[in-house]
Amino acid sequence: MTWINLLRDLGIFSIVAYIIQRIIDNSSNRQLEKYKQELDFTIRSYQLTLDTDLERYKSDLNLHLSRQTSLHEKRLSIIDEMFKKLVQLDSAMRDMTGIHIVIEDGEKEQQERVTKAQQAFADYNNYFLFHSLYFNKATSDLLENVRKEYFSANWDFFELKRLHSFTGGHNTREGNQEAYKKVQDSSKRIREDIPKIIETVQDEFRKLLGVT
Repeated sequence: MTWINLLRDLGIFSIVAYIIQRIIDNSSNRQLEKYKQELDFTIRSYQLTLDTDLERYKSDLNLHLSRQTSLHEKRLSIIDEMFKKLVQLDSAMRDMTGIHIVIEDGEKEQQERVTKAQQAFADYNNYFLFHSLYFNKATSDLLENVRKEYFSANWDFFELKRLHSFTGGHNTREGNQEAYKKVQDSSKRIREDIPKIIETVQDEFRKLLGVT
């Protein structure tokens, strides 16, 4: 083999090797570009899904917050009205069971106080029953207890009058004493016992309102 033959052979091999390398490089570049395109498509698809989920979450969160805000505002309004009716009931019950100076017609004046107290109880009772869902169980139980205590005290306050009506005015001494004791006890509960429950209700309302 001569030098010319050797150089020729080496030149051919170099060219062939170069061509093969270029083919490999081009093939690798195409594969890499294809992989990059597929990866970019996957990332874009994932980002689109993520953005959609994020927007849906934000929408749901805003709706939840809107509902909570609306519920809180309505709850505040209900608490305010509930407390007003409770104060009106307490005042009317105290007025009905208290001792008063007769101005013109004692029986008529007392009947007006009785009517006012019964109306205040009906207002409190109905409002509580229609809105009890807005209070937690502890507060609802307190308000229910107030309702029961006032109902019981109101019933006992008219025990002497009922006895007189049932007997046609022919009450026994023992019957009068027992009935009068119930009347006195009802007045005491309205002035001393029920206000303690109302104080607890006030504390619960302050917690619900965030008042410290």
